[in-house]
Amino acid sequence: MSDIEQISDKMAELQKLRVAVVTLLCQENCKLLSRRQRVAGNEIEVMCAERDQAGSDDPAAAQVALNRLYLAQNTAQQALTETEQEAERLETLLARISADISALCQS
Repeated sequence: MSDIEQISDKMAELQKLRVAVVTLLCQENCKLLSRRQRVAGNEIEVMCAERDQAGSDDPAAAQVALNRLYLAQNTAQQALTETEQEAERLETLLARISADISALCQS
């Protein structure tokens, strides 16, 4: 196999890999948007519950409900952070693949 054929084969492999990573990155970005919306929704629920707690007839029950909302908010924030990290990892991988493709084009 000649050098040109090897470079061509390697380029094709990298292009396929790049398409796969872009697809995964798109999926992660969709998850990211969804999780950001969930976090924002939880923050609004917590703010409303904190406000309503002051005027509650049953402060203990209001505190239990608020604690559940805090837990949901923390869980949603953790999922968001994990998704952000995965998206960053995929972006880094995509940059490496693009650099490899550029290097092959130079050779």
